Amino acid sequence: MERIVQTSKKLGVKIAVCINKFDTNIKITEDIKAYCKKNNIDFVGLVPFDKQAVDLLNRGLSIVDEDCSSGRAVKDVFYETMKAFKK
Repeated sequence: MERIVQTSKKLGVKIAVCINKFDTNIKITEDIKAYCKKNNIDFVGLVPFDKQAVDLLNRGLSIVDEDCSSGRAVKDVFYETMKAFKK
């Protein structure tokens, strides 16, 4: 992640961070959130591990078109990202 942050700074590109499957390793999740705060990077959300998402994707469906926890979280991340990029 640090390499991507440095590249974005060199290119003048705004970035934001979300964490996929955040609940599989809470320590790493907290480390990433702390890194974002320390480096003034917009943190836009958390997407949980979701067995239903695996099933939907295996059937060729999108998680945002079905009601599942990961799909709801992705929608929230989208809206938070749009708000962050309008700053």
